[in-house]
Amino acid sequence: MAKHHFLVGANAMFSPRGRINRLQFVLNFWACQVLIFIIWFGVAILPDALSDEWAARLDQPLNWLTMVLTVLLYFALFCLCATRLHDVGLPAWFGLILFAGFIPGLISSIGGDTIEAAGLTDMINFVAFLGNLAVLVLGIALSAWPGQPGDNLYGPSPDQT
Repeated sequence: MAKHHFLVGANAMFSPRGRINRLQFVLNFWACQVLIFIIWFGVAILPDALSDEWAARLDQPLNWLTMVLTVLLYFALFCLCATRLHDVGLPAWFGLILFAGFIPGLISSIGGDTIEAAGLTDMINFVAFLGNLAVLVLGIALSAWPGQPGDNLYGPSPDQT
């Protein structure tokens, strides 16, 4: 009888090798999405909650911390998508669609003044929106798509191990 682990550990969360089942993917993928939302929402409302002096002091370190945490979470999301794609018999390359929404946001946060001066803010925001929409579609598809029964090219079935 297979042992069921609902949450994957750090080794599986940060490794694109192997396979995970739908339940593991759903719980971990959407937990990461919620964490990303909480981080970005917190960064958006924090300046309003602080005095102008503290907001100015924390602006740069907070931006860097947000970027580091976001990069780590998106890497974890990529690894989760890669292992789930392996479970359905597809290569992990399709998981790179995750970065379609992340890269424009990262570019916007790093080069915000330059992008604003060039008048590219609306275009970058639209590309980020489309990328995030693609991530949502990928997440829903991988949450519903059944895995291949038995062993496949990427390893044994997660329900058998």
